[in-house]
Formats: sequence, structure tokens, C-alpha cells
Amino acid sequence: MQVSRNEYLFMELFWKEKRPLSRAEILKGTAGRDWNPASIHLIINSMLSKKLIKITDEGKKYGRTYESIVTQEEYVRQFVDDCLPGKTNQQKLLDIVTALTNREGVSEKDIEDFEKMLAGKREGLTKKVLKKGKKD
Repeated sequence: MQVSRNEYLFMELFWKEKRPLSRAEILKGTAGRDWNPASIHLIINSMLSKKLIKITDEGKKYGRTYESIVTQEEYVRQFVDDCLPGKTNQQKLLDIVTALTNREGVSEKDIEDFEKMLAGKREGLTKKVLKKGKKD
């Protein structure tokens, strides 16, 4: 799924706010950008056609509102799949972890946080296997 820089900027705002946003709130949330009103409309329409966002009925007092259909995790997963086609999940994971951990600026704390995340995932998988074993 191809997403423009501006579409991604809007998606980051939706993910951060975790609620439907009006056009005015999108403009306010992306302050510092000199938006042409017509370009906002084009970006929103493009995002609607790509099924990144949907129109909601919330906040009718502000006019039409929009909310993200795609979570940040789903977006990243799709991005990785698009960038690394034909690779297994294991290959994708190793390629990404290798690339990110070999970057300049990775700290000991970053590695500790990653290890905690992996330990949590391992624990979840273990519980899932144990639970499945009890059903059989």
C-alpha cells in the first residue's frame, strides 16, 4: 500500500489522538505546515479511497469527522510485507532487527526494552501452547 508523506503525517495524528478528528482538528494537529485547503481535501479523499480512514458520525457539531481504519501496527506490518516480498516472517524479523540494531545511536536501554518485549511475546506463546495442550 503506497502512502504519501502527507497521508502518513495524518495517520500519525490519528494514531496519536486515538479518536475521530474533524478537518479543523487535523489542520491544528499538523500545525507548522502551510496547507492549501484544496490539498487537505485531496489528501483526505485519497485516504478514504485507500481505506486508511473512514467517515464517522461522531462530532457532528464540527462537521464531518474521520477516523483511522488501520492501526499503526497493521500499517507497519503491511509496509514490511511490501518492502520484503517473498521472505518468510522469520527472515523479515531478522532483517529488520539486524538493520535497526546496527544503526548508530542504539542504546543499552533500547536493547533492554527489546529484550523485555521479546520475553513478553515468548511468555504469551508459551501460555498459548499450554492452553492448547489442555484442550487436546
